[in-house]
Amino acid sequence: MSHEKKISDVFSDLEDFFNFIDECIGDVCFVVEEKKDNDQSNSGKLTDSEQKKSISSEKKQQVSIFETIIRECSKLPEPYTAIYQEKSKIIKEIAERIKHCKDCELYKGRTNAVPGDGNPNTYVVFVGEAPGYDEDKRGKPFVGKSGKLLNKLIEDILGLKREDVFITNVVRCRPPQNRTPDKKEIEACSHYLFEELDVIRPKLVVALGAPAAKVLLDKDEKISELRGNFYTRSDFTVFVTFHPAFVIRNPAYMEVLQEDFKKIKEFLQAI
Repeated sequence: MSHEKKISDVFSDLEDFFNFIDECIGDVCFVVEEKKDNDQSNSGKLTDSEQKKSISSEKKQQVSIFETIIRECSKLPEPYTAIYQEKSKIIKEIAERIKHCKDCELYKGRTNAVPGDGNPNTYVVFVGEAPGYDEDKRGKPFVGKSGKLLNKLIEDILGLKREDVFITNVVRCRPPQNRTPDKKEIEACSHYLFEELDVIRPKLVVALGAPAAKVLLDKDEKISELRGNFYTRSDFTVFVTFHPAFVIRNPAYMEVLQEDFKKIKEFLQAI
C-alpha cells in the first residue's frame, strides 16, 4: 500500500468521523486560523509576561475544545456497533421479504426461500446463482457440498471465517432439478441482490459462475472469457471465478479456483 493511499485513507476516515459527530450532536465547525506577524501591530507590542499569558490561554482553549469533543463522543454509541446494528436490521428486513416473495413461479416448488447470510459490515461478498437441494431445505446459502468447498477456500486461502464474509445468490428459490435460472426468474429476483449490496457496500463482490457474473457486469459472455479478472464498477469491484459446484464436477479446475482465491486475497490485503 502506497504512502499516498494511507494519507488519503486517514483524511477519508477523519471526514467520516466528523460527519458522524455532526449527524449525532448537531453542527460542528472546526476553524483553523493562521496567525500573521503584524497581528499585534494595532494593539502595540506585548511584554514577555503578556505573551506567555496569551499562549497559556490559547492552549487552555484548545484543550477545552478537544475535551468537549471527547466528552460528547463518549455519549455516542460506538460507531462500528451502531453501523453494524443498522445494517443488520435492514438485511433482516430484506430477508423477510425474500421469504415471502412470490414474484416468479419458482416459489411454488420451494421448501424455503434463501436470503443472503453473513457479516453486513464485510469488505467481500460472494454471489452464486441459486439455491440447491440442501439450501432449499435449510433456507441458508451454500450449505451443501459447494458450501463446504467455499468455506474451505475462505478459511485456508483468505484466512477468514464464513461469518466474516457475506454469501448470497442471484435467485432465491431453487429451480427444478437445479437447472440454471432463466431470464424471467433472474429479472424477478436480482433486485434483492442489489438491495443487499447497497446496504453492505462491499469493496469486492466475487461472482461465482456465469449467471452471477452476467447480472453483476451486465455482460453476456462465457465464464472462460470473464474468469480470473477484476472489473471496476462505480460502487464496487467485481471478480469472476468458477462456481464451486462446477469444480466439484470437474476436479481438474481445482487449482485454477485456488489461484483465483489467491488473487482475491491479494486484493483484500491491498485495501
